[in-house]
Amino acid sequence: MPRDTAMLLILLLSACPFPDPNGPVPQVCAEAEARLGYPACVQRVDDEDAFTAITVTSTAVTSTAVEELQTGKYLVPARTDARLPLLWLIVDTFPLHFDFMGTAFPDLFSGMSTTEYDQLILYRDTREFYAGTHSLYLDAEGFFYGFTVQDDPADADSTVFEGEVGDVHSELHGNTMSFGDLYWVPITRNQQEAAKGWGQTTFPIRGLEEVLYEVYSPGVSYGTIRPYTLSGLATDTAQATYNYQDILAIEEAPSDLERVVSGVVTGTRQGALSNLNVRSLARGTPNCYLRDPLTAFSAWQDQLVRFACSEEYWSIAAATQEEAEAWWDELQPDPVEVCDPDLTETALLGLLELDTSSAELRSAATCRYGAKGTNLAILYQLIDADYQLDGFLVPFADYDAFMSATTWSVDLGVGEAEYSFADTLAAWHTDSLFLSDASTRRERLDDLRSAIESAPHDPAFIAALSERIQDIWGTDTTMVRFRASSNAEEAVSFNGAGLYESANACLADSLDDDETGPSQCDPDTSGEESLEEALGEVWASLWKISAWEERDWYGIDHDKVAMGILVDTRAKDEQANIVAFSGNPTSPGDARYLVNAQPGGNEVISSESGVYPEKALLTVEEGYVTDILRVYESSELALGEYALSDAGLAELGGGLWDIAQVFPMDAELPEGREVLWDTEWKLLADGRLIIEQVRPYLYEASALGLTPTHQESP
Repeated sequence: MPRDTAMLLILLLSACPFPDPNGPVPQVCAEAEARLGYPACVQRVDDEDAFTAITVTSTAVTSTAVEELQTGKYLVPARTDARLPLLWLIVDTFPLHFDFMGTAFPDLFSGMSTTEYDQLILYRDTREFYAGTHSLYLDAEGFFYGFTVQDDPADADSTVFEGEVGDVHSELHGNTMSFGDLYWVPITRNQQEAAKGWGQTTFPIRGLEEVLYEVYSPGVSYGTIRPYTLSGLATDTAQATYNYQDILAIEEAPSDLERVVSGVVTGTRQGALSNLNVRSLARGTPNCYLRDPLTAFSAWQDQLVRFACSEEYWSIAAATQEEAEAWWDELQPDPVEVCDPDLTETALLGLLELDTSSAELRSAATCRYGAKGTNLAILYQLIDADYQLDGFLVPFADYDAFMSATTWSVDLGVGEAEYSFADTLAAWHTDSLFLSDASTRRERLDDLRSAIESAPHDPAFIAALSERIQDIWGTDTTMVRFRASSNAEEAVSFNGAGLYESANACLADSLDDDETGPSQCDPDTSGEESLEEALGEVWASLWKISAWEERDWYGIDHDKVAMGILVDTRAKDEQANIVAFSGNPTSPGDARYLVNAQPGGNEVISSESGVYPEKALLTVEEGYVTDILRVYESSELALGEYALSDAGLAELGGGLWDIAQVFPMDAELPEGREVLWDTEWKLLADGRLIIEQVRPYLYEASALGLTPTHQESP
């Protein structure tokens, strides 16, 4: 079980020395400017001219005389040992705190995830900084300066206390921004309710409850109306229930919304520089505040509409499928092409048997066996055998034969009948309801996946697969791993990380004529892990709703995608799981390798709150690690313990440097883009370090940081 999330702050803070609270204020903004070559922040705002210089004119327009005219962002230390002093962001350059911290101060925050950022900003037990906006407002009484304080609107326990707001007010108003009165502006319902019980405060409060409508990102969009509470939004975000074809009406503004949608309406105000609005502006999708949107939009729930947020009003009307599809086509990025599956290859080739000696042969292999398997075969033929696992490849031809020959009973519009899985998908991809309605699409794809997973397999194919396993491992009791390898992943133009599934497989479990466990390959596994079950799980994962949605966002032709399988040795009782980059994708100009690791079988990427990996930055020169910066430790280990020792990091860094020198880059890179190698490793029980995956990670260096090609998932 993970330790209390409060430990995150301790671990993060241990990565660097703290400024002396009794000493002079460190001139961190000047240091950041020297590193970046352009200003990122200021540490004093003495007058209105200075305030105007670091803020932006607000795009928000309200339905009353209350308006946010000029807005900026601040960071205020919440602890005496915080890593940064009081400062204001230059929001023309850094509209998001998250981007600012990782780019302007890479040694302190490089590699920080959004979950880790939330822990530093939103929650009392782990907060290192108060963050929010400071703005110039206009209402019926005149101009006033106001500030907000971020917490988690979905968690009442995180709502800021009176004393905490007072501390921020004192820092902003008393120390630097001493011109004019400064009011606190509650931005969530929890904050407004809390403030009602505070009585007389040491700081003035200016409630803006009279605002009925406010637009932040004006525009027109098309989509299906989806109403949400904050708790429901969190659940459906994790399950990819909504997508770019939906317009969300949310009872209260979330702290962020990374998934792409067609538009957003929230029941609490956001501010022009909220994370939600910065993303909306970047995508060109409408975003506005409307008091009680769930009621206002109730009659339109689950209907396809044209929605507009203008400066003076909002509007909604029924829309046609043709109108919506035309608008979605404008919203989406340029379509990504994937190769046509080559179904002529039927051999179950070993990783060292696949011919990868030229760019043409490597491309052909990807179209026959998929990117993951082909990439690993290319790599294994170029690196030391000590870093390799035994394995072989299952081609697309076997997946296609299964999908074309296997039938199920389904209604495709003319009554229930028997159709093949392939014919079913072809029909759905011409069905306007399936294409436009996310809930219908989810329900149908879930049913299809269940049918694929439980369907029988061709005995001749199972026999060939069994023979190949025996040939390579010499026994039927070695647990192997079936890993998805499609033609729609791990490419320069489409990363697709985490879209598909892997499964354990035991040949002896398929041969024992029973369905009861434990597995004959692993007595610690209570159930059986047959080849048939593993095949069904991996092949079915091509049609996970999240995989379909992401491919669709990037314009990939679903009729062309196919699934191969990389079969290699299952690791058990490993000492560590590792994800490492041959560079630092979170900070421009930082050539250090970024390494994330978790002990044992723990996943490096976890969605569970409070679970985070250890992180390190490696300076690598000519294949040798010359410096190790441990950013922070894993949540799954005691203080002072590491999943990877310094010696392990040194070996990993050297091996990754070798890979970066020899792995071929056949694709033509877009102008201004570069590639890092995104790799996955394991430290096995016997202490051997092995690599099990390599894929390109495309990014561009800019003043705002490095932007991966898959940053915006639908």
